[in-house]
Amino acid sequence: MMKKLYKWDLIHYFNQLKWVFLGTLFVTALAAIFKTFSDTNIILGSLYNTAFIMSIAGIIIGLVYSFFAIFQRYYNTILKDEAYFTHTLPISKGKILLSKVLSGFSLFLIAILVAAALLIWIDVINLKELFSLQSIDQGLFWMTILSISSMVIMFFVFIVVIYAALTFGFSYNKREWLYVFVYFILYYMANQFLSLINFGINLLINPNLLDVENTEVFTALSGILIVQLIFSIGLGVLNFYIARALMIKKLNLKNG
Repeated sequence: MMKKLYKWDLIHYFNQLKWVFLGTLFVTALAAIFKTFSDTNIILGSLYNTAFIMSIAGIIIGLVYSFFAIFQRYYNTILKDEAYFTHTLPISKGKILLSKVLSGFSLFLIAILVAAALLIWIDVINLKELFSLQSIDQGLFWMTILSISSMVIMFFVFIVVIYAALTFGFSYNKREWLYVFVYFILYYMANQFLSLINFGINLLINPNLLDVENTEVFTALSGILIVQLIFSIGLGVLNFYIARALMIKKLNLKNG
């Protein structure tokens, strides 16, 4: 049943976003075609610029739309009318929540991969320059890879946090969105506190952290980034269990 729930969410996302992605793919293909002849034909050069701008706009719209679609789907199927069906499924609350997290993260990964592929196609992202960085400065190269990986993991955690915040807010009968905001404030304070601890730990390990030379900056930052990532994953796990507990014991479904 968990697999079916995951599949239903992905099908819903596909039906909701397919025209945005297909339209962006179309104008990106036009931009790539027009670019081939843009140096020899002024009209095609002008069309290339137009198609290029429309492609970038479509990519941004697709990413933003995907972002909000994830949380809109959770809101509708867990907290509003559709939740009456969702919560009667023969599956535990933890598995329902996990399927929502995985389907939302899958949509995010698909959207990012599609956006990256389109940006590579129109030469906004140059893979040759990225990989040539490895031979120029390995520290900077691996720092870039680590930063990208961290952002992907952090978005996974962010999905869980938003789900937990929504579930917390809608555990009350009144001023639900105020409680959602309060939850975010508490999460932000906890995250900042852990960041301070992280910096303190790294400062104890390396007392000269603030005085490192330019060639050692990336080594110093990587330690901070890795520890912060561990803390963030821990917060993500905690938020998952908070959301799960609230779904089981204290969820106030909204009609309309």
